[in-house]
Amino acid sequence: MNIQRLVRPILVVWLLFIPAASWAQVSDTAVMAGVVRDTSGAVLPGVTVEASSPALIDRARTVVTDGQGLYRIVDLRPGVYTVTFSLPSFGMVKREGLELTTGFTATVNAELRVGTLEETVTVTGASPVVDTRNIRQQTTLARTTLDALPTTGRISQYATVIPGAVLNQPSTHSVGGLDERPQFGIHGSRAVDNVPLQDGMSQRLQGGAIFVFNNLTFQEVVVETSGMSAERNTGGVQMNIVPKDGGNTFSGSVFGGLTGPSLQSDNMNRTLSNRGLGFTPSVKKSYDTAGVLGGPIMRDTLWFFAGHRRAVNQQYQQGNYYNKLTTPVDTDSQWRVLLYEPDLSRPAYTDDYYRDYSFRLTWQAGAKHKIVGSYQTQPNCSCFWPLLEPQSNGGILAAPEAVGRHNYLLNYLPLVTWTYSATSRLLIEAGASANMFNNSTRREEGVGTNTIQITDLATNFRYGSRALALTHAGGYREQHNRQYHQRFAVSYITGSHAFKTGLDFNEYGEGEPNKANDPNQINGARSYTFRGAAPQSVTIWAVPFEALSRTRDFGFFAQDQWTVRKLTLNLGVRYNNFNGSIPEQHMPAGPFVPSRDFPAVGNSPDFNNLNPRLGAAYDVFGNGRTAIKASLGRFTPYFTGALNNPALNQAASTTRTWTDANGNYIPDCDLRNPAPNGECGLWSDLTFGQVKAGNTRFADDAIRGFNRQFYNWQGSVSIQQELRSNVALDAGYFRTWYGGFLVFDNQFVTPADHDPYCITLPVDSRLPGGGGNRFCGIYDVKPDAFGQVDNLVTQSSHYGNQTEVFNGVDVTLKARFGPGGQFSGGLSTGRTVTDNCFVVDSPSNVVGGMTANANFTMTTVDARPDFCHISRPWSAATQVKFLVIYPLPWKLQTSAIYQDIPGIPITASRSYSNAEILPSLGRNLAQCRGGVSTCTANVTIDLIPPNTVFEDRLRQFDLRFSRLFQMGKIKVHGNVDVYNLLNASAILNVTTRYGNQWLQPIQIMGGRLFKLSSQLDF
Repeated sequence: MNIQRLVRPILVVWLLFIPAASWAQVSDTAVMAGVVRDTSGAVLPGVTVEASSPALIDRARTVVTDGQGLYRIVDLRPGVYTVTFSLPSFGMVKREGLELTTGFTATVNAELRVGTLEETVTVTGASPVVDTRNIRQQTTLARTTLDALPTTGRISQYATVIPGAVLNQPSTHSVGGLDERPQFGIHGSRAVDNVPLQDGMSQRLQGGAIFVFNNLTFQEVVVETSGMSAERNTGGVQMNIVPKDGGNTFSGSVFGGLTGPSLQSDNMNRTLSNRGLGFTPSVKKSYDTAGVLGGPIMRDTLWFFAGHRRAVNQQYQQGNYYNKLTTPVDTDSQWRVLLYEPDLSRPAYTDDYYRDYSFRLTWQAGAKHKIVGSYQTQPNCSCFWPLLEPQSNGGILAAPEAVGRHNYLLNYLPLVTWTYSATSRLLIEAGASANMFNNSTRREEGVGTNTIQITDLATNFRYGSRALALTHAGGYREQHNRQYHQRFAVSYITGSHAFKTGLDFNEYGEGEPNKANDPNQINGARSYTFRGAAPQSVTIWAVPFEALSRTRDFGFFAQDQWTVRKLTLNLGVRYNNFNGSIPEQHMPAGPFVPSRDFPAVGNSPDFNNLNPRLGAAYDVFGNGRTAIKASLGRFTPYFTGALNNPALNQAASTTRTWTDANGNYIPDCDLRNPAPNGECGLWSDLTFGQVKAGNTRFADDAIRGFNRQFYNWQGSVSIQQELRSNVALDAGYFRTWYGGFLVFDNQFVTPADHDPYCITLPVDSRLPGGGGNRFCGIYDVKPDAFGQVDNLVTQSSHYGNQTEVFNGVDVTLKARFGPGGQFSGGLSTGRTVTDNCFVVDSPSNVVGGMTANANFTMTTVDARPDFCHISRPWSAATQVKFLVIYPLPWKLQTSAIYQDIPGIPITASRSYSNAEILPSLGRNLAQCRGGVSTCTANVTIDLIPPNTVFEDRLRQFDLRFSRLFQMGKIKVHGNVDVYNLLNASAILNVTTRYGNQWLQPIQIMGGRLFKLSSQLDF
């Protein structure tokens, strides 16, 4: 379907609908609402309600109560407010010291007595802690909280204070907040759907949370975790950053913090030593500096706010070292093959640096117009990526030489928003932003252009160079992505209704023509697999490579928040069209492939989704202290790439067995010839290099249709109770379930084209049942079908009922006490049940198209009976987290964060040789087809069902001591942070390949770490 033909009628209907709208909900700002009565309890229409605060550039907002005595004031910045209620013949009521936060609807009721306006009753009291109208679950981190906690204020650390939040990769858990960019999910949501927002505009880039932020520019951060409105596209965690605007008074902050190896304790213990850990992790270098300045250019008219940040983080990775060997073992005059010996004097370490330059203007262009513009630019580097993330290395640990130096050449974020308060009831908003991403993945220092990557099956270890995939992160090339975001919304507010409707438009561009013409994107366009020092196979790659993609995500939403006495209905719906296209593409010839030209492809995909967002909040006793809430919503994933791309449908690589008979470490065969020859076996994919045919195509139901896109439903029921002033208890049940899974079906192969065999597990008490048993139900494709590939991508529902369901419960407590004291935390528990027990091609595995992160990638899911239906134990998702800030005498303050979270899953895979499998299979593995004298084929088999066995839990306690020094308007906080106070040593990553090094820790949480910092505010 052509997107223009689709959008035009929607726009016409929307424009016709606007004049009839009688309601608006603004979720990215604070809201104040309530009812005004007289002393007899009768409602009072026509009361003037004014909210004023220094946080507003226009100083005050005014509305009038409706016929039911109800009022609502929207689009309020976070801050402290004074509210006045006035009506002729009645005395005025003033409420002072009301603190508002983004996304929270504060219920402020008033009772007016008969009298004159000069008779003013001033009321002070605690701010509301129960939101009786919104169904959204959120955690608000105010500026004072961000400054007080023992964190670096980085977005990645918000997961540490939110019960139920789960990092996308446990190995990124950081003592001292040294990791900048990990994403997180909650209640079964995908971490990839984690979206940072600023001024309501998405700051998300393709490939992850690449941008980092200067947290001194934040006024507050609101983390939305469930019950998202129709304004949101995805159901993942939404992190709404509310920036500082400046103000009518010049103000600023300067921050500096540092730590180093001399400030960190050794947390080695006997258990870790017995499991083969050589040394504990330590910081190599870490410092963070930042400064901000804001104020008026013209009072009450034009404000500015500017900031700069520079941070450097380096930390050692235990169990990983540079290669000591520099002399090639092969006799090839062109390509170098090195074996690996760890250089114990040169441990591997991460090397990340971040810089941020930001500038923001807020302009009150008239009594009713406000324009905000901001600009950020960041030249950053993840200089050994992904050294600490084996999951991003195909689950294999990589030596420093085999990772990439990710230089983010110049990333920038321009943004502008316009707000028009047409009347006290009508609000019009518009915004536009652009995310520009430029990355160059380069070779690490000392890695030549002729060094071949080696994967050692014996140790599950990669070294030499990087040859993981054709993507920018899988080899050495540049990536240039663009994201443009525009939105427009109209809100109409009355006391009992809040209606908002709007349009949301995102454009994504991946890649630029002629930016990836280097035939050496992967060194030698080849990579080798060894077992120890013995060659096993060789893989050749289709380089040079670049995949261009252009997509558009159009959304239309309408939602109403309708209050009927004590009940507030949240009714919303969102329509999305996700449309992709691929321009014409040309790739020059490479070492093993000819030049390639691909035609343009349109409407691929062309998904149309209708996603309801429904909910209700009930003020049980009508006093704003007890609320029962329920929500149900359908969501689609964060997705940016086009599908059915001819460049991606080609075989990226092909692998063949290699018997190095003469021991010269050179594959003595014609690598271009797919048939067995010399020392090499048959190509594993006979379509490699065939430009027109490719090896993958998409069924119509995989790339277009109504509600065909991968999706999830999220539901919740919760109760929120104010126990006493400033203390609230929240308990909720959450359920998330997925659908729209895709699978790859090789049309050349059927289940009958596979032969079964069994293996014998090693005898080991650490394996389920102690090992030693026969393990059957594993299949190998018949030799005649080997290498025959014609993949059809289609819905998994054609083959069986693939499911993934999460059920969980959270209980949290939030409290404010004394001058700045607060507590927030609780318990979260849950369980995810997955089922993919159906057969597509091989009876022992399913090749799926949607990974755990909802990206479209070919990934194998085990379909063996003990592996295909997994019900995780409740303990695997049980968390206890809390934060506390406690003021002390003499301008001292202490604060703490505690986490008790599950340990990592324990897995085991073993590489079985052809010789071990042959007696059960009754023939050589199909990879050996073609008469090679000695078969060097291997099959890697998982020995433990996933998510059934876990390491010990991770418990971390962080503490801060702070002292305030004040000199007039200048405040200086001196801080001493102690991370991992109890010096725990939970395991974050282990060797998963079964053998002598199985379960050897390769990463544990850092030992007790002291960090010194100071912040000057003026």
